[in-house]
Amino acid sequence: MRCGSILLAIALFSSIGFSAEIYVPDDQPTIQDAIKASAQGDTVVVRPGTYVENVNFNGKAITVRSELGPRVTVIDGNQTGSCVTFFSLEAADSVIEGFTLTNGSGDLIWGEGGGVHCNSSSSPTIRNNVIVKNTSLCGGGISCNTKSSPVIIGNLIMDNDGPSAGGGIFCLTSSSPHIVNNIITGNHVANATGGAIYIGYSSDPVITNNTFFANSAGNGGGIYVYQSKPKITNTIFWDNVPNELPAGLDVTYCDVKGGYAGTGNIDADPLFLDPAMGDFHIPFDSPCRSAGDRNAAGLPDIDFEGDPRTGLFAFPDIGADEFHAHFYIRGKVSPGGKATGVVIGWPKTNPVMLISGSGVSPTPDPTAYGNLWLLPPWEHRVHFNPIPDNGVRLIDRVVTTTLPPGTRIPLQALVGTELSNLWILGVE
Repeated sequence: MRCGSILLAIALFSSIGFSAEIYVPDDQPTIQDAIKASAQGDTVVVRPGTYVENVNFNGKAITVRSELGPRVTVIDGNQTGSCVTFFSLEAADSVIEGFTLTNGSGDLIWGEGGGVHCNSSSSPTIRNNVIVKNTSLCGGGISCNTKSSPVIIGNLIMDNDGPSAGGGIFCLTSSSPHIVNNIITGNHVANATGGAIYIGYSSDPVITNNTFFANSAGNGGGIYVYQSKPKITNTIFWDNVPNELPAGLDVTYCDVKGGYAGTGNIDADPLFLDPAMGDFHIPFDSPCRSAGDRNAAGLPDIDFEGDPRTGLFAFPDIGADEFHAHFYIRGKVSPGGKATGVVIGWPKTNPVMLISGSGVSPTPDPTAYGNLWLLPPWEHRVHFNPIPDNGVRLIDRVVTTTLPPGTRIPLQALVGTELSNLWILGVE
């Protein structure tokens, strides 16, 4: 090999680089320390726990994700600023994923973004988080300002307060986020505008397959719009006060309480399974099932919890949830307490079995029944009766007192010939 070829090979090799995983608190004691130590393309993996921090990505194209999800991994903003800040031209390859973001007070200078603050052309990916009980002058949950257009996907945005505008999400000054598969509920703006979302000054977000429920404001309980043109498709607006949406928007294939002019729009109770308990799944007989637009802008391949949307030749559901074989447990599970399991599937499906494994595989094993996440040995735990006509089977069981707090049991349901999602039963 000639010298020039050797130099070229060295240059190519060094340009490829290698991404690393940095664990918190194993490798670095805090999330911010791990970000500081990271290089472009790295992943920061955060073990379960509560981290009292105000995290700033500082322009890095990295993924910061929890190891076991938002139920057990919390970033607490401690009322000293935003839980997470993107302020340095971050793009979609800067990712925050799988945390509960709570107790943030927003950027102390801008007064924006209690949970997440995006500003100055920063457009990260905000994915699969629970953004709850944050407060900021604008954008209690998330703020997008000054040409910041993040991908906001698969989040629960709940009980945030933006006293001036945008209890859940605030979009201003040519910021056009892609808002998809989110449940936005219980956010509040006292005597001002945009209980769930405020959109102003040529901010034109794409809003697809979301659920807006019981948000409130002085004006625009669901969405308040000023000099902007959002495109809204396949989304549920229900019990937002004082009004769901302003007139004249591009709204299609949505379920809007009180009705709304536009192609494919309906006005019918979506029949959420238990919204008071935060359960926004829909049953088989929901009017939102198969009532969406399969050509919607930004139509996702999966729903808010990773279940597949319907195929190319069928119609997706309206809302964040897609009716699909699914299993989960409501509420907290404690020794001696009652746990309510929910199995969703096609009516009259039989058999229905609950299966546990010894652990969780890092990658699923494809089977004729779908992806198997459980490591052997497997245990057939419970066999249920067939799925009733509404497509939902509830199972109440008393949790044995021999299970100590901290126990984690991985579970999947076999619903007919289809495996459900993975669910980790955590005993508290």
